[in-house]
Amino acid sequence: MTLIYGCNKENDVPDGKWAKSVFIVNEGPFQSGSGTISAFDRDSGKVSHGIFESANGRPLGNIVQSMQVVGDRVFIVVNGGDKMEVANLEDFKSVTTISNLSSPRYFLGFNEEKGYVSCWDNTVKVINMFDYTVMKEIPTGAGPDEMIVAGGYLFVINSGGYGDDSTLTYINTSNESVYGNIEVWHRPSGIVKDINGYIWVLCSGKGWNGYPAPDDTPARLVCIDPASLAVIREVHFTDPGIHPDVLIVNGAGTILYYNYPDGIYSFPVSATTLNASPLIPATIMYYGLGYDNSSDMIYASDPLHYDQNGWIYRFKADNGAPVDSFMAGIVPNGFWFN
Repeated sequence: MTLIYGCNKENDVPDGKWAKSVFIVNEGPFQSGSGTISAFDRDSGKVSHGIFESANGRPLGNIVQSMQVVGDRVFIVVNGGDKMEVANLEDFKSVTTISNLSSPRYFLGFNEEKGYVSCWDNTVKVINMFDYTVMKEIPTGAGPDEMIVAGGYLFVINSGGYGDDSTLTYINTSNESVYGNIEVWHRPSGIVKDINGYIWVLCSGKGWNGYPAPDDTPARLVCIDPASLAVIREVHFTDPGIHPDVLIVNGAGTILYYNYPDGIYSFPVSATTLNASPLIPATIMYYGLGYDNSSDMIYASDPLHYDQNGWIYRFKADNGAPVDSFMAGIVPNGFWFN
């Protein structure tokens, strides 16, 4: 695979100048050290590393899982630290730390009053956005992960965590009094909403790439109507030994993209069959994916050996052509497009 390597100057983005930035979530070394947040300026190509540490004089903590920007606040989920850091977007100065969260994974800000955090104690916690306290805990399946809102419900994929699961939890967002599980398929690993308002869940199937086992199952793409809570389509993969993961969607909601061992594949939501070849061929399976609506580019992360600074690669979404690349922190796993 041929890529264009861009020359990027580090730590040269002025504090508070994030309007044109893409934030990169870097997990950090497993079980030691700290994760970080980097910022890539779309216009200048400059990269700023460790912006939370620089602003606050302390590390974020071990395994930075994800982040979301809500208004003028940044919410950074620190999985290994059992917490979520809240900071000002303008300068990344700390506002507060929400502690005693059990292996938190993802945050979703619903409105100015409340947000949701998925946690691997098999709950979604409702966060008061005024005082940042936990108002309620809602039971889910095993290993709740990514979340989206559609049709008056919060939908949460249950990845299985340290075990197995094959469900999607739905929660009424008006008062969280109505909730339940929808059976999808083994090991849900990604969730998006398409142009029709339907929900797509990528289910990776039982098993892990490179470690075949007799009870492995092939992956599926499952489409759900949020109005009826019914599965309305399924697209089946054929090989039980290969497991795609990470699902993103373009800005128009018309094309899905997912990771596969030989590259990044596209799937138009109107299609009935999977593409036989990748949009973006690769000799590795990328770790994280993101879609930048402002430029119609796909961002993909390579953590290398998981103990050194990784790399981010950018591709044109229409034809998969490489654009450039830049260095991130240790184990880059996701993005937030400001």
